[in-house]
Amino acid sequence: MSDRIDTIVIGGSAGSFTALRTLLADLPDDLPAAVLICQHFSSVGESHAVDLLRGYSSLPVSVAEDGMPIAPGQVVFARPDLHMMIGHDHIHLRRGAHENNFRPAIDPLFRSAAVYRGPRAIGVILSGLMDDGAAGARALHRTGGHILVQSPDSAEFPDMPDAAMIAVPEAEPIPLRNLAVEITSLANAHAQPAAAVPWDIGIELKIAALEGANMANEDRLGTLSPYNCPHCNGVLWQIDDGPLTRFRCHTGHAYTMDSLSESQDRALDESLFNALRAHRGRAELIRQMAQKSAGRESRRRLEERANRYEEDFRRLQDIIKSRKSG
Repeated sequence: MSDRIDTIVIGGSAGSFTALRTLLADLPDDLPAAVLICQHFSSVGESHAVDLLRGYSSLPVSVAEDGMPIAPGQVVFARPDLHMMIGHDHIHLRRGAHENNFRPAIDPLFRSAAVYRGPRAIGVILSGLMDDGAAGARALHRTGGHILVQSPDSAEFPDMPDAAMIAVPEAEPIPLRNLAVEITSLANAHAQPAAAVPWDIGIELKIAALEGANMANEDRLGTLSPYNCPHCNGVLWQIDDGPLTRFRCHTGHAYTMDSLSESQDRALDESLFNALRAHRGRAELIRQMAQKSAGRESRRRLEERANRYEEDFRRLQDIIKSRKSG
């Protein structure tokens, strides 16, 4: 096992394409460390984006394959719709549950670095919205890893850098133009001896790898909350992780408070439109039943029912309009 810093994990989202373009162009071609990147690309844009970034790097750039060896001097991007995680000496790709509404998510990559690299790893958080990567950065910091953050004033979207610095107050904010220099100065430096990995980090890594999601583990990680998982409707456990409050369901979906709020809002929006569609269809069907009804009283009752559904339909429209304008 190496006693040198030999692994760099990087997470980015909105605005990080520009940051990666600068960072990869500035990293030397003899960098003595592997670079693994989780970027929130769309599945459509991933291939094109990686091809573009390949043109800025003097290091070989590839897209992760399951079982791929991890070697110094390479840049590897996570694939769409698969979490990328580090093993002892190779890459794991797993279609685990979404974390913070993303797959691949940054947190599983950083947690895997915490478990298998610890003090040998540098974690870097780039520009992005929301807060994916904050919990992973905290996990890596807890096992001795170095946490660098693109300084918020040099990020197109400072949410992710800000969240990482709340999770890890010791994280170093580095201007984008200086990030490659800082990474290069740390790479191949002597790493502190690895300590025992905290049990909760190991469990959460297993959950992301589809190996440890069960109610007993969630009971150990946190306490039952009054909320349901917006993805699968299962109950959520609340995890108090230092300055972070997070949530997990027993199938593995994970959220920060911000990502849970965003996902709940999206689920509510979908439910309202489903209800709108159902009320309109119900009103039309009952109206048609009234037209075909032979009895006057029966027709009147059906028309009244149809009117009530149409009234509810208009109320739902008003609710949806008020949410969109707010």
